[in-house]
Amino acid sequence: MPTSADVLNFAVKKLTPQWQEQFYQHHPVLDKIILNGNIDKAHTGAPFLEFPVVTNGPGQVTRIETGSEVYSSVRRTVGNRGQVYCPRMIYSFVIPGKDLAEASGETAIARLLKVYPEAAIMEFHEHIVSQFVNGNGADNNVQGFVTLNGNSTYNPAGSDLTGVFQYDAIADQGDTVFNLTKSGAASGAVAGWHNQYAISSAGNLRENLRDVYWRASVEGKQGGPVDLMLCDIITFNKYYEDLDASVRYATSFKGETGKRGASRQGLMFQEAEFYVEPSLDTSLASFGTDDKGPRKADGSSAGVTYMLKTDTWHMYTLGEDSGMETKGDFAIRGPVKVPGQDAWEWEIVLSMQLYCDRLNANGVVTQTAL
Repeated sequence: MPTSADVLNFAVKKLTPQWQEQFYQHHPVLDKIILNGNIDKAHTGAPFLEFPVVTNGPGQVTRIETGSEVYSSVRRTVGNRGQVYCPRMIYSFVIPGKDLAEASGETAIARLLKVYPEAAIMEFHEHIVSQFVNGNGADNNVQGFVTLNGNSTYNPAGSDLTGVFQYDAIADQGDTVFNLTKSGAASGAVAGWHNQYAISSAGNLRENLRDVYWRASVEGKQGGPVDLMLCDIITFNKYYEDLDASVRYATSFKGETGKRGASRQGLMFQEAEFYVEPSLDTSLASFGTDDKGPRKADGSSAGVTYMLKTDTWHMYTLGEDSGMETKGDFAIRGPVKVPGQDAWEWEIVLSMQLYCDRLNANGVVTQTAL
């Protein structure tokens, strides 16, 4: 007998928790954030979130000689308030009534689930990841999500905000990221608020990767060393071929398929997992043209490697009522009859954002593909 929209929706609701968890499994950054416990689900309140940023130790030591010493002031100006806005994005899709009418039996329902809601949510995942690493979300209307690309912007609440990593030496970094001005700015700078950076050149890829890795790892040492690196495929192949076979310690990330290694292949770099990011493409216009960046002034793709200490990264979602605004974690809402059409519409609701509270424990190396 034909499948009704309500029957299909029942199957969708049963599978929704699994699909939501797949997003966290879709990408190693998100997976590690979850493992670190750095997620605030169903956050409610203001449209933005303020979070403490401490770029150094918060106190001072007093040396005691006679026992009458007064403690040194502990009011060091190392505490600041970062700010992040949470975007709201909705991916909508329709299923024709004809497809429902012709679907009969478990196999037909499974096929509908695969080609409509499952395909929709996987594409939504891919759009978000591409925005995160490339800053090209305007192509798919997901530019509200944060981007690592400092030559691009994101727009969660009506104003363009600069991407996280600036492709400059520390002394020249003056962008404002998460509402805090980087330490190289002429005025309003926050000491210690910068990302580590190096530009690679032929023959010294590993040297520059190690340099940024160690500079980032010694910051915020309580969070351990840099534990995740992402790069484009050309950079990865170049690094792989540069290693002796005896020191190639491979790792892999299972991704959404559930088959380990099917989504991302990687290597170990020091203590970090070093992965190819399939979505990362430094030939895109979103990387601008900059002889210090991933895309050179002549427009040629030069590659990039992001280095993240995932203990310093956090995620939050906005929303609480699953029947109304939803919890914002790729929640599925519907179905609703499309007026004037023989079709039913579903919505996938995302209200989620990432932020970093210790920027100097993260870094970037550009032109790694040359």
